[in-house]
Amino acid sequence: MTRRPHSYARTAGILYLVTHVTSVTAVAAYAGGTIALGVVLELTLAAGCLGTGILLALLLRSMGPARAATFAGLRALEAAVIAAGTLPMLALTSGVTAPATEVLLALHTAAFLVGQGLVISVNTIVLGWLLLDARAVPRALAALGVVGGALVLASNTAQLFGLIPQGGTIAGLCAVPIFAFEIWFAITLITVGLRPQSASPAPALPQRITAG
Repeated sequence: MTRRPHSYARTAGILYLVTHVTSVTAVAAYAGGTIALGVVLELTLAAGCLGTGILLALLLRSMGPARAATFAGLRALEAAVIAAGTLPMLALTSGVTAPATEVLLALHTAAFLVGQGLVISVNTIVLGWLLLDARAVPRALAALGVVGGALVLASNTAQLFGLIPQGGTIAGLCAVPIFAFEIWFAITLITVGLRPQSASPAPALPQRITAG
C-alpha cells in the first residue's frame, strides 16, 4: 500500500477508538448531570462516525464500490441521528418542566436506539461483508463484524418493540461482539492497515500459430 492509504487506515483506526471513548464517557456525563459535556462528547462521536465512513469508503471503494458507498452513507446517517439526539438534551438545560423532561429523555433514548443501534448494526454488517469478500482483514475479524452487527440489529429491534428491556442484560450481551469487532478492527487499521486487494492473474491469451 502507498503512504496515503496507510495514513487513511491509521486515522480511521484512531477515529474508531475515539467513537468508543466518547460514547462511553457521554453516557457517564449524562448520568452525572453534566449535560453540556455529554452533548460535546456526542457531537465528537458523530464527527468520528462521519470520519470513519469517509476514510473507509476511500480505502474500500476499489474492493466493492457499491458496498463502500453504502457503508459511508449509513455512517453519515448514524452521525446525523446522534447529532439530532443532542437537541433534546440541550433543551433540558433551559429549565423545562418534569413532564417535558420525560419526553426529551425519551427522544434522546429513541435517537440512541436508532443511531447507535439499528443504523450502526446495518452498516457494520455491510462493512464486515465487504471486508470478508475482499479479504482485507483476517476472516475471523470480518466474520465477527457480520455476526456482531446481526446481533445488535436483532437486539435493538426487540427493544423497539418492547420484547426485551432497553439497555438490559440481554441488550448488553448482544453488544459485546460488535464492540469487540470495532476495537479489533481499530487496532488492525492502526498497526497493519488493510490488505491490498488480491488480483487474480489475467488469463493468457491464445497465441496464433503461423506457418513458415
